[in-house]
Amino acid sequence: MTQLLIFIVLTAVGYGMGYFTGINPTTAAWFDPFTAFALTLGLYNSVVGIDLGAVREHKLTAAIVVTVAVPVQIIVTGLIMYLIYPQPVSWLIAVAITQIDPLSVDTLLRGKESMSDQAKGLLRIWASFDDPVTVLFGFLILFPLVTGQSASSAGFDELSLFLYIALNTVPALLVWLAQRYTALLRNRWVATAVLIILLALAFFTRSYLLAALLGLILRPLPENFLSRTAVLLYYSILIIVGMGLFAHHADLASGIRLGALLAMVAYFVIQPISTIVVFNGRVNDVFRIAYAQQNGLTTLLMGTAFQALGIDVLYILLPAIILVNFFNLAINKIYTYKEARGLIW
Repeated sequence: MTQLLIFIVLTAVGYGMGYFTGINPTTAAWFDPFTAFALTLGLYNSVVGIDLGAVREHKLTAAIVVTVAVPVQIIVTGLIMYLIYPQPVSWLIAVAITQIDPLSVDTLLRGKESMSDQAKGLLRIWASFDDPVTVLFGFLILFPLVTGQSASSAGFDELSLFLYIALNTVPALLVWLAQRYTALLRNRWVATAVLIILLALAFFTRSYLLAALLGLILRPLPENFLSRTAVLLYYSILIIVGMGLFAHHADLASGIRLGALLAMVAYFVIQPISTIVVFNGRVNDVFRIAYAQQNGLTTLLMGTAFQALGIDVLYILLPAIILVNFFNLAINKIYTYKEARGLIW
């Protein structure tokens, strides 16, 4: 409940700032580099929270989530939204909303004693891995398809495809080899310096997969530092999005209608069906995973990134994000209430 209130209040503050200053940050010169920085740092932060032990224990599930579940979610959500609203933007808002925010999931799982440790691990894997997959799917596949622009012309890939793939993978491979066969990165200061250099490389070349891969293999920073950084980034983006939203206040009525449809499709159709197909286990576990979707930092990051590339999506995405988080709060509170009173067994 607190997180949802913070979301609404900070967005409203940003909206008020947009009203009084007349500034639209989404058209400012700094907005594009800011979104690249936020996406790089946000992706690293989301992946660094993955429990590697849980991944090793559930390798098959992790592989299914990455290669099948998330892409199918994106395609089906996009198709449904396109049938409702036959505009290219439907595909982009679909790919942005198909996220399960890792920070929100961590909050959701606290106090869920009736949910098995295995189910909690699976949900954390889903929430962590869908971020990089969705971002890459959105920028490398859907954005060029629906806009007619190549990744290069959009400013996302200034290099050849081969070099771009190398930039995303080779540095991470070298770090993995250095960790495995040398003692170089055992020194925290050296590892931190290497991390900063490689994240800077990811930022300047838009190599977002590199940021995600580094989150899996290079973790020299304290966890509390990363969580504080993510919170500050999240709050900053909420205010910026609120300011940008004011610039689209004339479109808010249609944005709320489309956002409501998007939220209902994502929360009550796509996530439950995906869960039933992918996961096995106790009814309680499957239900909790089916209705665990919450949107947070990465959805906002994708929305601001698309906005920086000239595609107006925030006035639709923001109502959808608020509704998805409200649905999550309501459904899980009702379920917990009935479970505690023995009405569900």
